[in-house]
Amino acid sequence: MSTHTPILASTDFSAAAERALRRAAHLARELERPLHLLHVCNEFTWSSLRTLLAQPPGFDLRTDLAARLRAAAEALAAPGAPAADSTVLLGRAAAGIITRAREIEAGLVVLGAHGEGLASELALGGTAIKVLRASPCPVLVARGDPQRPYRRVLLGTDFSEASSRALRAALDWFPAASLGVAHVLGATHAERLRHLPAVAQREAALHLEREREAAARNLAAFVADADYRAAPDIDSILREGYAAGVLLEEVARAGADLLVVGRHGHSALDERLLGSVALNLLHHAPCDVLLVP
Repeated sequence: MSTHTPILASTDFSAAAERALRRAAHLARELERPLHLLHVCNEFTWSSLRTLLAQPPGFDLRTDLAARLRAAAEALAAPGAPAADSTVLLGRAAAGIITRAREIEAGLVVLGAHGEGLASELALGGTAIKVLRASPCPVLVARGDPQRPYRRVLLGTDFSEASSRALRAALDWFPAASLGVAHVLGATHAERLRHLPAVAQREAALHLEREREAAARNLAAFVADADYRAAPDIDSILREGYAAGVLLEEVARAGADLLVVGRHGHSALDERLLGSVALNLLHHAPCDVLLVP
């Protein structure tokens, strides 16, 4: 990845978006990437409410928003460094973010976990999902207060190409963090054996053990294929159960401050719905989430 690959951070000026801007600024400084700030104003929403707002004579909404965004960029700049580029667009949030990401060839889009007030279009499950479906690059949904760089990153894999892209993105964007890669076998031994007769249980248990051994080999190969040099330092985790629940348990166990998932791509339905596991994690993870298309 080029050192000139920019980071695009979108804001609605809410507290959640302000945390996302600070995370984006931290990443830009750590990795020496250009930072671009964006605000997308839904002009229809504003025009429909204009009669309810007390605006001074000559007030121009776009000019006012541009000034607020420039002030945010200046506040994020390191001492002596130039402020980030800032742009105000009119339209719907998701479409504006995708358009701007393509224009600047962004390598990462950073969003807040939810919007506030008039910016409810930025609510998680709305804009973040819409952006991911068409984003040309990974989307970081920032929840936490960025007091420090990410220390522990956890990635969930199903060995798909989307998971491979997610692992490469994690290695590229967070090289200083410790990384765990977890694969979850789809159901527990006990659940799958519970209703079988004794002889069938023994045969099934052997089969499931072979399944587990194969999964362990696949996990090792998956990690090595992404970057064989980094593989020895990556913690490989093999668990059984339900993917979203197990990954959330692993986040808590490891104290992960970032969870990385790829868009599930085994079927056209998964592509359209983003994948039930990714959606569950996006909504319920207690930490930041990186979604990789």
